[in-house]
Amino acid sequence: MKGGIVKLRQEILDAKVRQDEATKDVKRIEKDMKEFSNNKDGKLAELEASLSKIKKALAKNSELIKPLQQDLRDHQLDLDQCGTDLSAAQESLQETELSLKTQQEEVADLKVQQERSKVD
Repeated sequence: MKGGIVKLRQEILDAKVRQDEATKDVKRIEKDMKEFSNNKDGKLAELEASLSKIKKALAKNSELIKPLQQDLRDHQLDLDQCGTDLSAAQESLQETELSLKTQQEEVADLKVQQERSKVD
């Protein structure tokens, strides 16, 4: 019971702190709203200038990104081609290894036959 009361008191204190913070936020927002109503034209001009700057920055970044995107596409195509070439080379390597193994077996058989011929 005492623990519950202590917990509730702490919650009351926390709620008061949150209420104070909310009151400060309300005052700040009211102040901002009052400033905006008193200076609508100035704020509007400020916002338009800010928007203009952002648009210019976006256009500039877009121009910078286009060549990079093209380079990325080119490199992706090169990478795909390298992947295809690698697959073909691996297949060729497997075929060559198989052929080499077969030839080694044939050479071993020929050596055995040669030894038999020498004995006869």
